[in-house]
Amino acid sequence: MKRILQNQQVRFLLAGSFNTALDFLLLNVLTLAFGVAPLVANTVSVSLGIVISYALNHFFVFRYPYRISIGKFLEFFLVTGFSSLVLQNTIIFLFELLFDTSFGNSLLFLPTAEGDQVLALNIAKFSAVLVGLVWNFTMYKFVVFRKRNEPRRLK
Repeated sequence: MKRILQNQQVRFLLAGSFNTALDFLLLNVLTLAFGVAPLVANTVSVSLGIVISYALNHFFVFRYPYRISIGKFLEFFLVTGFSSLVLQNTIIFLFELLFDTSFGNSLLFLPTAEGDQVLALNIAKFSAVLVGLVWNFTMYKFVVFRKRNEPRRLK
């Protein structure tokens, strides 16, 4: 197990899996238990996830040797915020638009069952997370958590 955790991509997937599970849990609780609109619930769940994700990526994934700073957090927030708030909300919105769904009247699933609303929302969210996965790892590795003596570049 210790050998597996030496791999940065494995640590990224573990941290991301934890954070994504928390994000999905909060999204579903807010929409199902409290009736919050999906885009608002996604914004709240993602915002909390960004704070937790920063700590996980700083200490666990990239083992960044420098102190936590407001500037570095803001850089992380911009990268992750774009991915999580712009890309994810755009993809969720496109699911609603393209599949004529309000996550209650879905053409993808049976239109009247409450379970279909949950399934459609989670498929849209999962699709959005996959797009963000590639964006986030690339930007974290080559921009946010780049060591100071490494050149700043995207490969």
